[in-house]
Amino acid sequence: MKTSDFLDKLKAAYGLTSDYQLARKLGASTARISNYRTGSNFFDDLMVLKVAELLELDPLYVLACVNIERSERAGVPEMVNFWKGVAVQGGLDPAIFANSAA
Repeated sequence: MKTSDFLDKLKAAYGLTSDYQLARKLGASTARISNYRTGSNFFDDLMVLKVAELLELDPLYVLACVNIERSERAGVPEMVNFWKGVAVQGGLDPAIFANSAA
């Protein structure tokens, strides 16, 4: 799952109609949300925890997804594979990363 997918899921889950409302929910600026959407920034560890808690997801899953996306954008397949391995060692099903490039 990509960062923008997490943001969209949060909006849907909480009936939010704008990124402004989403920013308030996450305690972030609208510029930060925009940067997440464009890939200029990725969730830091605290935001990973907030997103995981609000969506009732395993924080390891969110952390792995964020780092996989970051590694894909940087063109570092070794790190993509590393984060997939971390997630699997943490007990996550590798099938959840089926749409991520390796």
